[in-house]
Order: sequence, then structure tokens, then C-alpha cells
Amino acid sequence: MKKSITYLYPDARNAANLKMYQDRTNQIKAFYFTRESYKMVYDLPFSTNYAIYFLFNDSEEENLVYIGQSINGIQRIEEHVKGKEFWTYAILFVTDNNCFDKLSIDYLEYDFIQKFKESSYVLTNKDLRPNKPNVSVYDLPNLEVFIEQIMFLLSAEGVDIDEVKEAPSEVKYYYPSNKHNAKLFVQDGKFVLAAGSEIKRPPVSTKEWKDIRHYGRGNEIIDSYIENEKVKEIDGKLITQVNIAFKSPSAPADLITGLSENGWRFFKGLDEIRNQ
Repeated sequence: MKKSITYLYPDARNAANLKMYQDRTNQIKAFYFTRESYKMVYDLPFSTNYAIYFLFNDSEEENLVYIGQSINGIQRIEEHVKGKEFWTYAILFVTDNNCFDKLSIDYLEYDFIQKFKESSYVLTNKDLRPNKPNVSVYDLPNLEVFIEQIMFLLSAEGVDIDEVKEAPSEVKYYYPSNKHNAKLFVQDGKFVLAAGSEIKRPPVSTKEWKDIRHYGRGNEIIDSYIENEKVKEIDGKLITQVNIAFKSPSAPADLITGLSENGWRFFKGLDEIRNQ
């Protein structure tokens, strides 16, 4: 089925950093804005309605996300500008008639946390909402429609939360140049670390690196994978349980060794793709 989206750019000089968009056949409106442009969203209609929002980074190495809710829309983002450093852009969703209520955004937040737990993103939420909100069976159909609409609008901005469940039947695997129990395949422009691959925590020696974030960030990512059951410790080894997609090959290479790697060189034959 075909769909169309209408975009509004409030400031043509700032088009890449601030936009409002909507599938005009439904009530959900989306606000896309960068960290630097969030104050401009205050001037846009409906931006202080009840909302659910997503904070993302645009790093090729880490797919980080924070999922939250707000009873006053964009005003909640003010706290995250001061309190969360990782994010570079956000997408905030409201309804144009403000038909969300507190229970609605509780449920939407819960549902999307569960969806992102099964994706290749690393959730930075401290509270992963294990308990499903008690929503009326009469309200649930409408909420499911909203969820579908939000997923469509997220995908329009390149946010794909569908896990790569299975490798294509005739996929080509790329293996590390050294002896590591791991393999990679490429699908839809993403570099996918295959389920069953062994990964490692950064060694303690990396604490002394010039990049002081490497040790802490590497452990945080692995802890998140374990918490979301994407990685399990088996016989003292950390083994991926699902396929995990990345924007570049260096991120999975780093996970495999615990060090900092050039993914194009780390996986044998992968460089051929870049030279095509």
C-alpha cells in the first residue's frame, strides 16, 4: 500500500535540522529536530501536547536511543539537553487533537521500549518498563493504530527497528583476519554481526588510552546487550543471540576484540565492497 508524507520546514535556512511532518490521513504529527534546534519547536503548533519522543545519536559506531514521554511535549526535552550528552537529534510525536492522555503515553513508551529491545539499537533508558500498563480493551485498538503510524514515520527518517531476523539464503559472510569466533554479513547497506559471534569487553589496559571513553562505553554497550538478552555469557564467553546491525564495519570489529579496529581491514574481503 502506498503512503505519502507532508513535510513543513519552519526555517528554510535550517531545513536539515528542523522539520514537522505527517501522514495527512492520520492524527500523528512528528517533529524532527537537532539538539541545537530544539528551542525552535516551541513556536510550532501542537508541540506542547502529550507526546512520546525518541533521542538518537548519529554516530556510525553506536546506535543509541532513549525513549521517553511528556505531558507537555517539547518542554520535557529541556531536561535532556542538560542531562544527556549522547543524543544529537530527536523525533517527538503528538496528536493534532491532543487525544493522548497519561495512560496512552505510558503504554506507547512501554511498547516502543519492548520493540527497541529487540532491535539493533542500544537503549540508554535506566527503567526498561518491565510491567505492561493496564489499558482498556476498548482503547487498545486505537493505540495499536498510533503505534503503527509512529513506526511508519520513524522509518521515513531512517529509523529501522525491525531486527535482521535471518541472513539471506545466499548471504556472503566475512570473517576476521585473525582467529576470532565471529562473522559478518552485509544487508541493505548495514553491517550485521551474525548471531553466535563471540564478543569481548575492552581490556583494562584501554583505561589508559587517550580516548578515555572507550573502556566505559564498550562495557556499557555490552551490559545493555546482556540486559536486553541480545548477548549471553556461555562457558565464560560472551555470545550474540541475535543478528546486530551497524552503520559501519568498525563497530562490530571493536566488539569482537574489545579494542579499536578498522572494520574494512579487520574482515577479510570486506574492503572489496568499498572499492566497487
